[in-house]
Amino acid sequence: MAFSVTLHTAGPVPPIQNLTDWLTEQGEPFDEEGLNQLVLRGLPVRLLLDETEGEISAQVDITPTVPLMRLVDLLFDLSVVAQADVRLVGVGEVNRPAMWMHLADDQDRRRIGMALLRSTEHGNHEEVIRRLWSVLGVLRPGMDIRWSMERGTVLEMKEVGAVGGISIEDAAWHDPETLLGDLVAVPVEGYVHGLAWRWLSEAYPGLCDSNTY
Repeated sequence: MAFSVTLHTAGPVPPIQNLTDWLTEQGEPFDEEGLNQLVLRGLPVRLLLDETEGEISAQVDITPTVPLMRLVDLLFDLSVVAQADVRLVGVGEVNRPAMWMHLADDQDRRRIGMALLRSTEHGNHEEVIRRLWSVLGVLRPGMDIRWSMERGTVLEMKEVGAVGGISIEDAAWHDPETLLGDLVAVPVEGYVHGLAWRWLSEAYPGLCDSNTY
């Protein structure tokens, strides 16, 4: 998935020339697209200056191999240049460690998905899935959490209307056609993908080799 990051400035947005000069000094190659848009060549980042809103927005696409520390450092170093707070859309204001954790969990989610697709070629998909679900059960004891091949993420299955489940009103946010007694898949809070990837990469290193991405 793509992440949206905003650098909200206290004062005027710096001129785009200031940003291009800074990127050049950092040795970060880029292309200019239009009057107020920069696309980095070495990182999956698109920068858009919005003078009306007083912010710089960054669209960030996380791939299985993008160097996250370099990406996070660039965004926060840029925020110093722009004298701006860093906000992750859907989360709020974040610091460097929090940003890294959010992006790293999504990167590991993508890595898990690719490894599981590769397991179908190796003929051991059912075994890997079964063992992965067992590990997920340890991460969230008492919860029915699973890997969804359709959505490429870890989800929790909750029964609608049951004690400890989910109300029909809340379930409707995830599935408008849900009924009492149905199971509804909802996102799992926390950085479970990073921990699951740690296990998967040690248990099945052949499926997780970054050279095959």
